[in-house]
Parts: sequence; structure tokens; C-alpha cells
Amino acid sequence: MHVTHPGARGRLPVLGGVDLRVGRGELVCVVGPSGCGKSTLLAVVAGLLRPGRGRVLLAGRDVTGSPAHAAYLPQQDLLFAWHTVLDNVALALRVQRVGRREARARARDVLAELGLAAFADARPDELSGGMRQRAALARTVLQGREVVLLDEPFGALDALTRLDAQRWLAATWAAHRWTGLLVTHDVGEAVTLGDRVLRLAGRPAVVAQEVELDEPRPRTPGVPDERVARMLLSGLGVVLDERTSDARAGLG
Repeated sequence: MHVTHPGARGRLPVLGGVDLRVGRGELVCVVGPSGCGKSTLLAVVAGLLRPGRGRVLLAGRDVTGSPAHAAYLPQQDLLFAWHTVLDNVALALRVQRVGRREARARARDVLAELGLAAFADARPDELSGGMRQRAALARTVLQGREVVLLDEPFGALDALTRLDAQRWLAATWAAHRWTGLLVTHDVGEAVTLGDRVLRLAGRPAVVAQEVELDEPRPRTPGVPDERVARMLLSGLGVVLDERTSDARAGLG
């Protein structure tokens, strides 16, 4: 697909022929430098942005420009401060005109499954950053869409909370096998969570590298396959030597 954005001197090319496939039950992680078009790619797949050229197909069905097939979790959790956690999650169904009682009952089930049952009546500002992201993901998956899209879901978390959130997401995804795309700047996160990793590069961006991840699950967050991580980091222009800290280079 090809996407351009308006600029001061005309249209600016952002995606320059990105072609990708995601199998049912597969989580594909997308990495790349800031500003390369990762979030734009998610917006196109989510149906929030129409490409200049290209299509989004779901099981052979053209869903380009239609948001009905995908649940999208943006970088910020966007929880409403005046709602309880339960009512924030239930909104996923209320906007689909599901009755309040049924929406709340189904939201309670999801919160229990995601380890938040005890916080259903709390307000968002009473939760830790990791718990807020769990609540946001609960609202996302409760929509019942065929595809789940995650845009830097743990980017605002501190290092320890981020590792715990990765561990939780890996276990939850393994249990449900949703079909999805996850955008991240953290190569270690991508290698830990994904079935495949795509690296975007260039302006306009193209898929410059695709890596199949065959390391058996469960994997340990913070301890990614070093060979794969180094290969991806090398493509991003990060050259490691024995004196370079893995954590500083994005391996943890």
C-alpha cells in the first residue's frame, strides 16, 4: 500500500509499497525508526485512514477504509477518569448498542480473565500504569473484532512495569491466539512477543526485513533471542560490541 500526507510543499510519501500478510492467530510485530510510518500503517489496517493506493483484505474481503473489523489500542490508554474501570471496559459494547446490564456483565468476565476483577469499581487514577493498560486492552478485545491492533501499548511504562506487562500480554495472547499487529520501538519486546517481526525503513517506508521467530514459547520478557535482536538492531543502524549494554541498545 502507498500512503502520502499533506505537507508544506505538497504531498509527502509515508508508505511506499508496504506489503504484508498476517495469518490467523498470528501476532506480527513492526519495528522501525521514529517517524517511519508504523502508526500510519496501523491506521490504514484499522480502517481509520485510506491509502492512496492499495487495499486491506481480511480473508479475501476488502475492508479498506472500514473500521468494523479491527479493535485498535492507541499509544495512550484513553480511559475516562469519571468512569469506573468496569464502565470504561463496558463502553466497548455500549457503543455497539448492547444493553448496560449485559455490557457490564461481559466486561466483568473479561476483567476477571485479565486479573482486574478486584479493581472493577476503581477509577483509572487508582491503577498503576500496567493495570491501566490491561484495562485498555480489556476494552479493546471486548469489542469482539477479528483483528487486534496495538500501537506502542507499553511505551509509557517504566522498565520493570513494562517487563511485567510483556509477561502478562504474552500469556494472554497465547491463551486466546488473537490475530494482530503490534507496533513497538523496543526490538527486545518484538522478539519476545511476536511470531514474526517486520522492520520498516526508508522514506517512504517499505518492509526492509522480515524475521520468523521460531524460539519456543513461553519466552522470557527481557531475555530475547540475542541473535535475532542483534540482526534487527543492525538493520536499524545499531552496531553492538561487547562493551555495549544490551539494555541501552533495546535488547531488554
